[in-house]
Amino acid sequence: MPQELSHIATITAIAPGIVKVHVDDGGDKCGGCSVKFMCKPNGESGSDIEVPVKDSSIYSVGQNVMITLADTKQYSATLIALALPCVVLCLGVAAAYFAGLNEGLCALSGLLSTAIYFGILYLMRKRVNNTFLWKIEQK
Repeated sequence: MPQELSHIATITAIAPGIVKVHVDDGGDKCGGCSVKFMCKPNGESGSDIEVPVKDSSIYSVGQNVMITLADTKQYSATLIALALPCVVLCLGVAAAYFAGLNEGLCALSGLLSTAIYFGILYLMRKRVNNTFLWKIEQK
């Protein structure tokens, strides 16, 4: 049975089709969380999460809600943030090795390929972030 990551949050702002929430209970549970970069709990800057909704008029600022993210999305976040960079690093080193470069250049090639991966990921951040949509439920 799939599990969901869930947090109690408070609505901080409302716009047409979007509700911004602040995570109230995240700080003590985030140690091993694969998507903690999306929450930024404990009052860190940018800690509001935008949750798309069909009808934002049913919510009010200050209201407590429950936000959830499917377990499969957590696995996807882990893949994007941890597994793929390791694969890119290994492929960069292997490509340089088979091209006949020395060990130092092979290591540099792996690091450069990983930096390029994260650069592309940064440029596509809005598109990637749209795949991690929170669900909101009134308490």
